[in-house]
Order: sequence, then structure tokens, then C-alpha cells
Amino acid sequence: MKKYFVISILAFILLMPVAASYNTISIGDIKTSTIQSSVEESTHSVMIEYATLTTCPPCVTASSQLNSIYNSGDLDFYFVTLVADECNLNIRGRISDLGVSSVPDVYFDGGYRRILGGQSSETPYRNAITQCGQRDVPDIDIDVSADWKGNGEIKISVDVQNNEPEEYSGILRVYIVEVESRWNDNGGHPYHYAAIGMPIDRSLTMPKAGVQPLADTYTFSKTWKGSIYGFGDITKDNIMIIASVFDKETGHAVQAASAEPASATSQLYEFISSRPMIRAFQFLINKGISNLIF
Repeated sequence: MKKYFVISILAFILLMPVAASYNTISIGDIKTSTIQSSVEESTHSVMIEYATLTTCPPCVTASSQLNSIYNSGDLDFYFVTLVADECNLNIRGRISDLGVSSVPDVYFDGGYRRILGGQSSETPYRNAITQCGQRDVPDIDIDVSADWKGNGEIKISVDVQNNEPEEYSGILRVYIVEVESRWNDNGGHPYHYAAIGMPIDRSLTMPKAGVQPLADTYTFSKTWKGSIYGFGDITKDNIMIIASVFDKETGHAVQAASAEPASATSQLYEFISSRPMIRAFQFLINKGISNLIF
């Protein structure tokens, strides 16, 4: 079996100096040959949580591989980078919940698959995403929106809908990430989709679909002020909101979705664009046509 160089972060969690270690990599039954899949074949959007340290040499390759797969658009997934030596307390809490002790450590759908240590190619990651994407999961829908208020303030709204014929209990986690991070990996390259906040981390229980008078869709809102956490300098175009529902019993993710912050002007434009009559009226006004009767 190959041995891979990994960095222990157990000591880090205990607020002691980080020590380097060698560890045997176990990736379960993930095969080395590529499993064929596509976005259309996925039962849900897979959620990846990638734990790393800025002092970790093998994390440089892991970061590049994950970002390369995401940018290819071949597979339906989102990933967040959890930078253990830079992130805030609630992100560190999630790292602890996952059971991270060495990095790079990549959790697929909350641990349905896990790959520890550096990999020589993208294939193990691609296979893990594919295997997760082929799982039978509860029929849960997520819709995310984000309103950019300026000065690092974002109003986040997440709609979660249960389409199952039975009650569903889960955990909703919402990450705020920088698309290109302010933090660099050990090779001096910026991380991607690095988590800077987790404004929503809560349990939810939804009755079965169609139950009245309760609605099938539940909305969770939160206004996040980056300046409170030292991120008042974030920019709208470099931020993404990533939300995922995890099963309360297994801890495995069942759906994920994302949104980019929109300003009030862009939201108004989207509203007008979605309504042909308003769009036509706006066109005529722009042309200077008056005395119209509707």
C-alpha cells in the first residue's frame, strides 16, 4: 500500500503546535478506474467538505484537483474548503464534528465517502462524487437567495421543501465562502470556496408533503454581518452561499444548492425580466412612446 504524507491537525484542535506525520491512506471501496457518470444521472447535488491547513504540502494538490473537477462542470456537486488554521470557531466546530485528525481530508455528502491524504490523480475524488450522486436520497428541494446589503452585510434566505410522503428530519447548514480565498495554501496559491462563516446551522423537521394547513416549504433567514467576524472587506462578486441539508440519523447530505449575492438593482431587473408585460412597457417607455392605453 502506498503511504502518503499528511499533516496532523489533532494537536491544532487542542491548541497545540501542528505536527507532521505519515499516515496510511484508506479510501474504502473506491476503485482506481474511473466510474462513468454525468450531471443528468445524479439523484442530488453532492456536498463536499474539504479540511486543510495552510502549512500542508499535499493539500496543494488536493485543492487544485477539487477545483479542477468543479470547474469542468462534469459532475453535480459543491465544495467548501475548511481552512482549519484560519477559520472561525463555528467552522472549527464543524471540522471537529466531522472527526478530522489529518489533512487533506475530504468528506463527500457528510462522510458517506471519505478520502484521506494526497491523491496522485483526480480519479478517486471523481469516483467518490459519482458514488454519492447515485445514492437513493429523500426528495428534498433547496432554494437559496442572498441580498447584498453592502459593507460585508448579506441577507440570506433558504427555502427547504419536503416532497416525501412522510415526515423528514434533518440539519440545515449554510456556508458563506469566498470564491477566491484571501488565504493561500502551502504553495502560495489562493484556496477556492473557503468558508468564512456558517450563519445557519440548525435542525429542521418537516411534515410529509401535502399536509395542511402546514406548508410544504419552510424558509430560514439570517442577516450576516461580515464586519463582526473580521470580513467587512468582502466583495459581492467574490462571495457564494452554499446550503446543504444533512440527514439527522446518518449525518449524510441529501441535497445542496447555492446562490450568489444580488443587489437590489439586479433583483428588480430579474423581476421585470420575468414578466413580459412589464418588460414590454419598459421597452415602450425607453422608446419615448406615450399616450398608451392598456
